Amino acid sequence: MKPGVWQRLDVIARSTVPAFSVFVLLLIGLLPYSIPKLADVTPALTLMAVFYWAVNRPDLMTGLAAFMLGLLQDLLTGLPLGVSSLVFLLVQSASANQGRFFHNKAFTVMWWGFAIVSGPAFLLQWLFSSALTGALLPFQPLVISYLITAGMFPLVAWVLVRIQNGLLRNL
Repeated sequence: MKPGVWQRLDVIARSTVPAFSVFVLLLIGLLPYSIPKLADVTPALTLMAVFYWAVNRPDLMTGLAAFMLGLLQDLLTGLPLGVSSLVFLLVQSASANQGRFFHNKAFTVMWWGFAIVSGPAFLLQWLFSSALTGALLPFQPLVISYLITAGMFPLVAWVLVRIQNGLLRNL
C-alpha cells in the first residue's frame, strides 16, 4: 500500500531532525554569556551535534547537511566563510566512517572518540581562521573552549539521545 501524503510529510519532517537540532544548538551558542574574562570561550555545541548525528544517523547527517550548517555558522558567527563548513565536513566524514566502531560500546568510548576527533577540528578551525584573517589568533581560548566542549559532550549527547529515541525511533 502506498503511504499517504501525511505519512510522507512525517518522514520528511523527521529526517530533518538532526539538521534542525544542530541549528537550534547553533542559535543557543550565539546567546551572550556574561562570564567575566570568558567572552571568547564558548563550547562548540554544533560540533558535538554534528559528531553525534554522524555516528548515530549518518543517513540523516550527510556531508551536504554538515557543509550547509557550517556555512550558516560562519555567516552567523562572523568566522571566515568556509572554515566551519570544512571542519564540519571533515568531522562528519571521519565520524560516519567510524560509526560502526562506536555501536554497542560504552558511552565513554564515544566520549573519547569525540575528544579525539574534536581536538584536530579545533586546531584546523584555529589554523584556517588565523590564515584567512592574516593574524595569529590567541591559542589559550582555543584550549579552554576545547576542554569545555569535551566536558559538556555527555550533557549534549544525553539530550540528542532523547531526541533520537523520541522522534527517530521508527525512521
